[in-house]
Amino acid sequence: MEELFARILLGHLIGDFLLQSKTMALRKSEKSLTGHLYCFIHCLVYTTSVSLMLWTANPFIIVLIFFSHWPIDRWSLADKWLKIIKGRDITTAFYSQEKYQQIDLIFSCIVYMVVDNTIHLILLWLITFLI
Repeated sequence: MEELFARILLGHLIGDFLLQSKTMALRKSEKSLTGHLYCFIHCLVYTTSVSLMLWTANPFIIVLIFFSHWPIDRWSLADKWLKIIKGRDITTAFYSQEKYQQIDLIFSCIVYMVVDNTIHLILLWLITFLI
């Protein structure tokens, strides 16, 4: 099980960090056809890296990986989750006029990244029960 989790984690890190360009990261949530295109390309790259690390060519698993990643990135579900639980809000921190606004913004970005990655990894872990 540990080896499987290590492969999931490596596939996720490769697809979401090493192979995601700044343009993809910034534009995949845009409310436009271009946003859909960038999200599609990113999810395709991500799915490929995770599938290769899982050593799977199972079309069902590949489709699950793609469609579990799409809504999280397309609609920034980590941000929505943080708003629901009244967690760190990047938008509020960005426009804050408080003395430690920069520290608040950096910390909010880190929290967002951890929440986003946790959601992705939970879904990938659930998918592995089908392998």
